[in-house]
Amino acid sequence: MNFDRGFIKWQPFNSVVPNKEVLNNIKKHEHISKPTLFPEEIEKLNKELMDAYYSHNLIELTIYEENKIKKYESIITEINSSNNTIHLKNNKTIYFSQIINIQNI
Repeated sequence: MNFDRGFIKWQPFNSVVPNKEVLNNIKKHEHISKPTLFPEEIEKLNKELMDAYYSHNLIELTIYEENKIKKYESIITEINSSNNTIHLKNNKTIYFSQIINIQNI
């Protein structure tokens, strides 16, 4: 005996779809607060920036941008202290205030 359930078997899955849409909307609008750095941490970051610039080492920058934490791997090509930016080899410009962490690679 062959029993054809038709679309009945898909009903439980379809009941989950609206919840999935809600979760996706929450993830899209998720806001991450910018970490607060102590003056000692900022001083350390400035020193590491200068070291990386003069040694032309590949670094990984962790930055706060568009309410998200992002990471970039590159070499610093220019430090512009007049407008508080650094320029990376991949043509990315980052403000000092966005930087959270620096690591040599």
